[in-house]
Amino acid sequence: MKCNRCGSTMAYEQFFGSQEHLGGWRCIFCGEIVDDVILENRE
Repeated sequence: MKCNRCGSTMAYEQFFGSQEHLGGWRCIFCGEIVDDVILENRE
């Protein structure tokens, strides 16, 4: 997957909160984070 912001490679990661954990994509160059909720809200 390519980053929409800088065009670099995205890596799948697990993000842990105080009550839950989520899966999403993080750019290895600029740090952009994208998951299903973020993509829905951008539409």
